[in-house]
Amino acid sequence: MEEKSIYKTRITLLQKLKDSHDDAAWAEFAYYYRNYIYNIARRMNLGHDDANEIVQLVTLKAWNKLGEFNYDSEKGRFRGWLCRVAGNEIRNYYRDQKKRFVSMEEFKTEDGRNTLEQFTEPEIEKIADEEWENYVPKLAWKNIQDSFEENARRTYELFLQGKSPEEIAQQLGISKNNVYVHKNRIKEKLLPEIRRLKQELG
Repeated sequence: MEEKSIYKTRITLLQKLKDSHDDAAWAEFAYYYRNYIYNIARRMNLGHDDANEIVQLVTLKAWNKLGEFNYDSEKGRFRGWLCRVAGNEIRNYYRDQKKRFVSMEEFKTEDGRNTLEQFTEPEIEKIADEEWENYVPKLAWKNIQDSFEENARRTYELFLQGKSPEEIAQQLGISKNNVYVHKNRIKEKLLPEIRRLKQELG
């Protein structure tokens, strides 16, 4: 995809998101970013239910504040802005829980009581970057996996589990050569999709 086309696609999505009545654009936002926000919250020691609550809070904040964001590749990317929103909501969430003395496991230990001090803005940015590098390949695979037959999909998933070509061939009942063929076909389609997502969403 040409750079001009990528830029156009990205700006179009952001412009749509600025219209809170565009349900399709917000569904697209949820598809691309919901699990990413959730993963950041989990890395910041929130449990499943609390992380889901943070996702809702960040989505609501983005809904209300996106009009203040103006895309400028020289000044900052949308993901960076979203990361700051998520980090602030999570730290506010911890502050609220601490003030109300809610019985959360995290606050029963000294380490938990220091959670707010632990997650500084640079630390949150580091977590967000690490999660993005893990998240994008998974999202790319989700986007393209239905274009491959079952043996190809299972081959790739077994590779992710650390299985050797010999083990995969034996488990799937196919030749080792076919294992490599499946792997190469997926790689040829997966890498461009990863690049596309990083350019459009990063």
